[in-house]
Amino acid sequence: MADAAFHLSEEFIQEDLDYYFSGERDKNNQIRPDDNIYSMTPMAPHLSLSLDDEKVGNFFYPTLPNLLDRIYIGISVPMFASNWGASFLLELLKVIKPGGVVILPVYPEGQAQEKGYWSRSFLENIFLSRQRWTGFSNVRAENDGVMSLGVGRKWPNPIPSTAEWFYQQRANLAFEKLQQTGSRDEIAKTYSDMALRVWANYTHSSVVERIILDHFGAKSALTVKCLSNDYGLLVTDLLLSAYINVSQGSTSHVAAVDEVVTQNFTSYFVPHTGIKHAIKFESLDDVVLDKNTDVVCLVHCLNSLNEDQQICLIDKVWAKIKPNGLLITHDAMPSGWQQNRLHQKMAGLGPLSTYSSIVASKIEENTEISHYSTLQEGKLREEKQKQTNVFKVIQKS
Repeated sequence: MADAAFHLSEEFIQEDLDYYFSGERDKNNQIRPDDNIYSMTPMAPHLSLSLDDEKVGNFFYPTLPNLLDRIYIGISVPMFASNWGASFLLELLKVIKPGGVVILPVYPEGQAQEKGYWSRSFLENIFLSRQRWTGFSNVRAENDGVMSLGVGRKWPNPIPSTAEWFYQQRANLAFEKLQQTGSRDEIAKTYSDMALRVWANYTHSSVVERIILDHFGAKSALTVKCLSNDYGLLVTDLLLSAYINVSQGSTSHVAAVDEVVTQNFTSYFVPHTGIKHAIKFESLDDVVLDKNTDVVCLVHCLNSLNEDQQICLIDKVWAKIKPNGLLITHDAMPSGWQQNRLHQKMAGLGPLSTYSSIVASKIEENTEISHYSTLQEGKLREEKQKQTNVFKVIQKS
């Protein structure tokens, strides 16, 4: 069999495989992987179509249709119940052979809700293939904590997301270039950089979606402004979300990005987002915000500034946020950042809450977040203690 396992990074490989090889999860030997299973991560520099080179591959690298019998998604990989996550699973179905399956961990309803992860009901609602009580379901329960996803009576409907754009546009372009040149080295860096941005947006969009749900609910029509260098990935997925109601969005690129990629991205989503999303290229000094903005997201644009510039930017955007609106920031901050002027400035604006960058959960002082992965549970505790890479949220009174 040609089996592949997806891991968040190489440090999680052994724990991920143990989960599926364990007799506890597979008492009847229904889903046990092949001993020669090929491990892949979203960050691996090794781009290859081969499954027998004994290296760790990159699971974003374009692969041929019907290449794999089974794909196992490790417990380390975040399985956010979002349009992006559903679209990602749909793209994986194209890689497996007829009759093949994607095998993934799922949580009980309450634990899934806690993390914003897939539960069985979420998967069944999205990948429904039955008509009344006839036909075969795409989703099957295998054992405790494990489900499999295949193509049942019919092919699932397309799910627009930035994951779909990446696979349909950027991955195909890379594959064509590889076929023309025969050199993986020529496309490796550019392709990997783009893949990592798309992968990071999976977390960004899922956590921001959860923040919006917690503060505004599912029905309130909102305007969202994002300052970043992500090609418009975050705002696009928020506009496409089936779980919140973002009616208008804009992205200001405050660092250099590839304009060819941006044009390709923008044109791809015209049928989906039309004039709802304005994508701009401007410096931080030139950024203009509408006074009626409900949510402003600052994503990886603070830690490159000095403290005076950080505070100036916070003042500028805060003045444009509507009453009851949100300021959301996400950056990798230095240890002990809670003592610097930026934290003091933000804390002075109102109650400061934080959300995890590992799962879509608010961080609560007296609540521990459970996880199938022991390694991830440790990282969740460390994140809660250090708070250097969390999402920070302030609501304007």
